Amino acid sequence: TKTRFLWLCFKRRFYTGEKEWISFDRFDVIEKTHQKMQDLYQKQGRAWSRDLMPRTVLVFVNDDDGLTVEEQEAAAQAQAVKAVENYWKAMGNTIDQEKIDAAVDNSIYGSPQTVAHKIREKYHPEDRLMIWFDFNNHNNDEVKSMMETFMKKVVPLVNR
Repeated sequence: TKTRFLWLCFKRRFYTGEKEWISFDRFDVIEKTHQKMQDLYQKQGRAWSRDLMPRTVLVFVNDDDGLTVEEQEAAAQAQAVKAVENYWKAMGNTIDQEKIDAAVDNSIYGSPQTVAHKIREKYHPEDRLMIWFDFNNHNNDEVKSMMETFMKKVVPLVNR
């Protein structure tokens, strides 16, 4: 099964010299951009493919054994909110709740099952995802745990 993820931002295509775009925009903006790029490439006699614009995804996955699935969901969401709040506070020295809500909504968070479901639901099968596990998280063990959980429990569910 083909895995659609760039783990640690590494994949052969990065070394081909082909220009790529990385996007963290809203889904409607992404779809309009894909259409514009397809039209532009077609006018130049080239083929556009969705993997030329990797989708930047903030992932917050919680698989703590001592928690119920509902508690895992809440813990992952709280981690996402905290990370995004800290980011916007650092960027603008203020907290804009609208920006926080939009960024959290654009993130993927939850138990492994929920994270897999959201990825399958939100992203086109031909999208290439650049996954961030360490967004505003400097706890190395926690980041590594999320990465391991993602690869062992989320990816198999996505690739079914």
